[in-house]
Amino acid sequence: TGCKACVVACHSLNGLDEQESWRDVGLLLGDDYTPYQQTITSACHHCADPACANGCPVLAYEKDADTGIVRHLDDQCIGCSYCILKCPYDVPKYNPKRGIVRKCDMCHGRLGAGEAPACVQACPTGAIAIRIVAIEPPSSSSRVLLPGLIGSDYTKPTTRYISSKPVPETADAADATKPRVEPAHTPLVVMLVLTQFATGAILFAQNSAMRWTGFISAVLGIIASISHLGQPLKAWRCFLGWRRSWLSREILAFGAFAPAAFAAALNLIPVWIASSAGLVSVFCSVMVYVDTRRPFWAALWTMPRFFGTTFLSGLAFAACFNATLSMAAAVCGICKLGWESLYLSSDDPRDSRAQRLLLGPLRWLHLARVIVGLTGIALMLSSPPFGFFCLMAGEILERIVFFRAAAAWKMPGNP
Repeated sequence: TGCKACVVACHSLNGLDEQESWRDVGLLLGDDYTPYQQTITSACHHCADPACANGCPVLAYEKDADTGIVRHLDDQCIGCSYCILKCPYDVPKYNPKRGIVRKCDMCHGRLGAGEAPACVQACPTGAIAIRIVAIEPPSSSSRVLLPGLIGSDYTKPTTRYISSKPVPETADAADATKPRVEPAHTPLVVMLVLTQFATGAILFAQNSAMRWTGFISAVLGIIASISHLGQPLKAWRCFLGWRRSWLSREILAFGAFAPAAFAAALNLIPVWIASSAGLVSVFCSVMVYVDTRRPFWAALWTMPRFFGTTFLSGLAFAACFNATLSMAAAVCGICKLGWESLYLSSDDPRDSRAQRLLLGPLRWLHLARVIVGLTGIALMLSSPPFGFFCLMAGEILERIVFFRAAAAWKMPGNP
């Protein structure tokens, strides 16, 4: 009924902080020709193949073999929030006070004592129940948990939504046409731009100054990424999830790139070795976001963005020392801007939410990115140093757009 007794009970019995919630209530609505309204209550779906656990770089998630409950290990968490990006149901929540992520654990302590979870016990209409389900439902590869959500083959959620009222094919989340603007993740913006510039600077190095600049940029980028963590002193544990987490692989790749860049700056190893390590790192960065399954971060769009920044920034910086490269940098900038603009013409329904953001709340930011980028391209042909700085400013704006317009998959909300 949308009374939210489950939300209150969860908050109270789990001792959650103010503004922290592990259970949400939203709406499904029909279209103008099919009147329909259904309240949806949601928490963790304790998936058979949880994306949060697969992405965690420090193995801060465990799935109980007997109950199937996906538990978050608070003392292991470093607050990187990658599980938030990975989960298509908006389940893990970052707690800024504690510097970690927390989530529903199905009140496993109460279950162990023979009591129902708080939400189940509090619901006045019996709308929530705990049942034993098959580990891998036969239909999990083709079904969708609710209208407007990602296919269940991604995580195989064990939640079932059952209704005596048939759900119309036109039903969708009440907030489907109003996607939320995502956080900017400023430290990650700085990290991505600097590490990709570092790779480009070494790749197109004209002299030792470019090699040293590349090394320093790589180090500064890595430092910026650490500042993104809620528990930075635990960052050393990030390698633990390398078998399944692209974030761990990215961290290991940059851990190899920085020393390689230093060695190249000292002329101890060939530049191509350091630049190859950098390109591998950029590829890992691409996969970190592709693996979230967000449409705006699909490989088709993310790969050209990240490698485009690498080549564009490297060529533009090299043009400051060798003016003959100015035209190559300008052409690279035009190609990158042109490819970014193609996203707005995509007719894939999955891209519609990000398109709404780019043409709505983020239109001025998106326009500023285009204007600054075009200005940098023009300046590159007349004054390479000014063109370089302008292009770098444009790449920073592009990366902010990259994060803010990446409309996340989430459970239905309210209009």
